[in-house]
Amino acid sequence: MAEKHLSVPDGLQGTRLDVFLAEMLDDASRSLVKKYIKEEVVSVNGVVTVKPSRKLEADDLVRIAVPPPKETGLVPVPMDLDILFEDKHILVLNKRPGITVHPSPGHENDTIVNGLLHYFGESGDLSRIGGVFRPGIVHRLDKDTSGVLIIAKNDRAHENLSSQFENRKIEKIYEALVKGEVRPPSGTIDSPLGRSPRHRKKFAVVEGGRRALTYYETVACRNNSTWVKLFPKTGRTHQLRVHMASIGHPIIGDSLYARGPRAGYMALVAKRVTIVHPAEKKTMTFEAPYPDHFLKIARELGYEVVE
Repeated sequence: MAEKHLSVPDGLQGTRLDVFLAEMLDDASRSLVKKYIKEEVVSVNGVVTVKPSRKLEADDLVRIAVPPPKETGLVPVPMDLDILFEDKHILVLNKRPGITVHPSPGHENDTIVNGLLHYFGESGDLSRIGGVFRPGIVHRLDKDTSGVLIIAKNDRAHENLSSQFENRKIEKIYEALVKGEVRPPSGTIDSPLGRSPRHRKKFAVVEGGRRALTYYETVACRNNSTWVKLFPKTGRTHQLRVHMASIGHPIIGDSLYARGPRAGYMALVAKRVTIVHPAEKKTMTFEAPYPDHFLKIARELGYEVVE
């Protein structure tokens, strides 16, 4: 267990204990610091404290015994990660279709998390807020959805990005090929979602479900299909898939919500994500290319595709 000893300098007297530690410890978020304090691994002048709000005095000696990372059994796996951007705070991937983001039953060692563990190796440059089985994972994409995926490399970045997602400050633009000609060509779907009462793997529009809000607009129509842009304003599980199916226009290739034979992967891509950088506070936009299967389906339907 690594120990750190920190003396409170002049000028910081009166600072809360959790605020002081969050500032003094590299990449430690305030929520993680509070967790350490509650676990009784922090002392002030030799006395263990469990009060994050304790006010410090000049020359107080704060000691923290940082617990070692928990053993998870997760296996680092070499993986060809398509990196769109990386700095010391975030990693932005173009997630390919057909791969799960984090471990789950049936997918213990073939996920993005396993690839990240191999990529970062012993440096451990991933946030811990998401839990030991979801290091760095701020948000997720369905297995068959491709596109922009943002990874937090430290707890402060994770906390900031999570707040942006929660407060709907992040702009997400998806593109999809759906069945039928969508009418009206643009609109809003404001329908609550919850677990389907008839199919445990599905979600559905249900009375009393969680509010889910999606804007859509048509790009083009060809051969009884529509190319749409989708703007989710909430982040419910399967939201875009269920919402489009609920208005009679399921996403082509969707194995759960579209009838008929499945043609490869689902024609849905997280095309563009705009965030405020968690440390530099500047607006940044990341864009993913169209995956090969999306382009193939689009061409077969008669769309003119510019890659």
